[in-house]
Amino acid sequence: MHDQRMKRTGTTDDPVRSTPEQRFWSKVDRRGIAECWPWTAATNEHGYGVFNPTGRHNGATVKAHRFSLALTGIELTGLVVRHSCDNPPCVNPAHLSVGTKADNSADMVSRDRHARGSRSGTSKLHERQVLEIRARAAAGELHRLIAADYGVSRVTVTNIVTRQTWRHLPADDPPQDSGPELAAAA
Repeated sequence: MHDQRMKRTGTTDDPVRSTPEQRFWSKVDRRGIAECWPWTAATNEHGYGVFNPTGRHNGATVKAHRFSLALTGIELTGLVVRHSCDNPPCVNPAHLSVGTKADNSADMVSRDRHARGSRSGTSKLHERQVLEIRARAAAGELHRLIAADYGVSRVTVTNIVTRQTWRHLPADDPPQDSGPELAAAA
């Protein structure tokens, strides 16, 4: 076991003997006070750092940004930790604050970090196509004929025209040009 630890860490000292706080900060690239402090150890599938406070391989992990803010003495129970920098690996306490899930969602929307429109994985249309659909409907074309041209249902066209969907797009701006996605479809 000592040989394995020496190869892995460069020392035979048991890493658990250091405090969780010492181990935590050893995995952080501390930069200037206003800069992000990236987590340099393991991350989850969303890019957030993960940390095991016990130092054991089989212990429960916590998100590194939550642990960072907890070290400042802030109570986190029932709250989420929000990044003002929108940088998942950042653990700089100056960039972190607590709030509700609703606060976090409002941050995401206000910073345009959520998937909507063509950025959504389920979207069949692009923004230009939606604006063209609205223009065609405003010109009196039947929704079912428009739907057939774009490979969507009549209800989809009606929802676009009545702004039930794609309401983040301007209401009356006609498309400027057809774009590459429409040229291929034509």
